[in-house]
Amino acid sequence: MSDFHLNPLIEATSFSLGQIDSLDVRLVNDSRYLWLLVIPQIADVIEWHDLSSDQRHHLIDTSSEIAAIVSHHTKADKMNIATIGNIVPEMHLHIIARHEGDAAWPNPIWGNGTAVAMDDATAQQKQQEVKGWLASLFE
Repeated sequence: MSDFHLNPLIEATSFSLGQIDSLDVRLVNDSRYLWLLVIPQIADVIEWHDLSSDQRHHLIDTSSEIAAIVSHHTKADKMNIATIGNIVPEMHLHIIARHEGDAAWPNPIWGNGTAVAMDDATAQQKQQEVKGWLASLFE
């Protein structure tokens, strides 16, 4: 959408993997987790109720497909999916593959430790890997 602007904090801490209709799928730059964001590229959307019914259904359906694919490839013990947080106001959905013994297990990741950025080679490799997993959705 022409009036949509990605929040600078999200842009600085994640990598765009591609678009699925009006949804930007991003990989968070934190080597501790396989953590994606799904962001409706619609201006002035902050909460679920700001989306139209069709937009909400599209976000839920697409995010569910992404979570299933990520769960399969990462052999996650649990998938965390949430719209939590108050630092970035624009609507963004977190999809995180969790594993027993990960940096925050069994607690939520929010407020638990500090992000550990991937080195450039790892970030490139992880982006290509996840893009490959999700390729059928980007078509």
